[in-house]
Amino acid sequence: MSEAKFKIAPEEKVKKRPSFLKPWLSIKYLFKKPVTIKIPYEPTQIAEKYRGFHTLNWKTCIGCNMCGQICPARAIEMTWIEGEKRAHPKIDYGRCTFCQFCVDVCPTGALGHVEHYLLTTEWKEEELELFDWIPLPEDMVRKFEDYRHPLAKIEYLEDGKVRYTLRDGSTFEFKILGYGLKPPAKPKSQEKKDAEEEKKAE
Repeated sequence: MSEAKFKIAPEEKVKKRPSFLKPWLSIKYLFKKPVTIKIPYEPTQIAEKYRGFHTLNWKTCIGCNMCGQICPARAIEMTWIEGEKRAHPKIDYGRCTFCQFCVDVCPTGALGHVEHYLLTTEWKEEELELFDWIPLPEDMVRKFEDYRHPLAKIEYLEDGKVRYTLRDGSTFEFKILGYGLKPPAKPKSQEKKDAEEEKKAE
């Protein structure tokens, strides 16, 4: 095969001549309307099925960890919650790439997503907790139509209790028992209590 030959322009043709007028031409943009959108203060149209925040149906989630296994960013951690038979995914938005592989692979469709995507804060330390949460059911997220995160704050109370305060003032509380695929070990006092209840049931 013959080698391709390229013509190289001489340096005097490529080199731009200095101009004292060009920097002043940018002044005209001071009198033009900006093309950028001041998010989150100006409304914007979001594409349908935009990959935003996650939602979770707590009743249909079976805790299979398929979402955690497929996540390329390792942003999902299975969390055991009091009163729930199966672990639920906790998502770290500091790691999440919003690829939604977890949503596609969910066998029951419990894990979903909405178009909401704004997670702006005022750079307060407590607001960083919003980046790490167990998603809420879809209806609790969609009632806010401004595409912002549904929570105003997350409070970690005593004995593993967590309180979500939504932006409309309502609260949602639950207790975290542990993390991982296996259920956390119960204290001996609780095991005795469960054994006594089983005997009574017999």
